[in-house]
Amino acid sequence: MPHRHFALRAMRLFTSNHRAPEADRWLGLILATIAGSLNAGAFLMMSQYASHMTGHLSQMAGSLVTQDLSLVILSFGILVLFVAGAALASMMIAWGHDRHAKLTYFLPLALQGALLAVLASTEFLPNALTGYTGLALLAFVMGLQNATITRISSARIRTTHATGLLTDMGIELGRAAYGLGHPNHQDGQDNSRLFLFMQLVSAFIIGGVLGCLGHGAFGWGFAILPAVILMSIALATAPRKARAAAAA
Repeated sequence: MPHRHFALRAMRLFTSNHRAPEADRWLGLILATIAGSLNAGAFLMMSQYASHMTGHLSQMAGSLVTQDLSLVILSFGILVLFVAGAALASMMIAWGHDRHAKLTYFLPLALQGALLAVLASTEFLPNALTGYTGLALLAFVMGLQNATITRISSARIRTTHATGLLTDMGIELGRAAYGLGHPNHQDGQDNSRLFLFMQLVSAFIIGGVLGCLGHGAFGWGFAILPAVILMSIALATAPRKARAAAAA
């Protein structure tokens, strides 16, 4: 069917080993929406953000002073899991480069999708385990995602937190403001970068709204939606043998 072939071509474009900036932008927007949704879900379910590493560093430092050992352990665990996810994504991408071009981003995206499917299934765990298990999985997935899009876009795009995006937006706005009074200044505003950052922030907000609604209604089970999206993108770009195995 034509629409199916179009969707597959679009997904291959997103994760091809030789991508245009437009493909990076679209993949970044999808991942930023997913990250916003998952972060909103984590806060709704556990009053903790899964990818806010600055906040967890501050929380850990403050908890050391107040001697709140449980919060120290929680924040330290999330930090370790985030870094471990980023490290694993980098290793998988390097392995994919060496073995097969189509494996380069298939592996980390597929793993993120699989882990989010596991996250959705935590709804069946005892209540005492559901929240912390979900938060641990999310921290690891956020590390995977941020490292993957960072490598894909050559560090132009990050999706799991907005501090850097807002800083870059401020830089471009400052360049524009300065350029109004100094038209011959060489360090001019990059409108394409400003537009990209604005889109990514908007995608994160939209994802957050969807995450609040979805996780509020279905708990961690709402994670099955981003799981399906990520697995679809990953499988569409997999080598033929991997697609055949998945379909079997």
